Amino acid sequence: MAPTERPHPRRAPADAGLRRTPPRAAVTASVIALLAIAAFGAYLRLTHTGALGIDAWWADAVSVERGSAAYAVAVFLAQAGDGVGAAACTAILAALCFALRRPRDAAAIITAALLGVAASEICKALVLRTRPTGQLFESHGASYPSGHSMGAAAIAVSIMLVAIGSERLGSQLTAWIVAAAALWIIAMMWSRTALHVHWLTDTVAGALLGTAIAILARRLWFDPAAAPAQRR
Repeated sequence: MAPTERPHPRRAPADAGLRRTPPRAAVTASVIALLAIAAFGAYLRLTHTGALGIDAWWADAVSVERGSAAYAVAVFLAQAGDGVGAAACTAILAALCFALRRPRDAAAIITAALLGVAASEICKALVLRTRPTGQLFESHGASYPSGHSMGAAAIAVSIMLVAIGSERLGSQLTAWIVAAAALWIIAMMWSRTALHVHWLTDTVAGALLGTAIAILARRLWFDPAAAPAQRR
């Protein structure tokens, strides 16, 4: 009687460790983005606290009227992206990752959200840029950077990185997740400027801040030194 062969345990793909860790180029770009945000904030604080030419042009281009469908969409995004909404999204995503036994994914998402809020509030307190006049939605505090744009980017990019680093998702589904996440960030940036609560440069800085912190948080929790061991 021939001996029964034991099934070999399934091995992770050779690039699994690499896929979970943002490349060094992305980390370098994130650090450069943070420095650029700080430098532009210093320029606003010391030289030009108001709107730039591109800010004024964009505010006129995307302005909406109260009662319109575009206004309703912009208000919905503003309410969904506020502190309560962002905290709820972070908690739900983290709980889902824990349920799927991906604790480091959950830790990276939570870290990105917390660091993003801290960095945004510190920057606001230091720059003290005034908000646009004629606001269509109640907002308080300084204008630079946009906290809603930061939160949208931190959460969306964290989801993108989880999807890219997952071996269970196919390339087509991952591409759809990346596209949806990018669309969410752009929509939030549009909402903040359409409601005249932020300048365009506020939203760009916020989106860059959230993206950079999500990448750095991911890198923090997924040590690239583990990649060679994963390949072996």
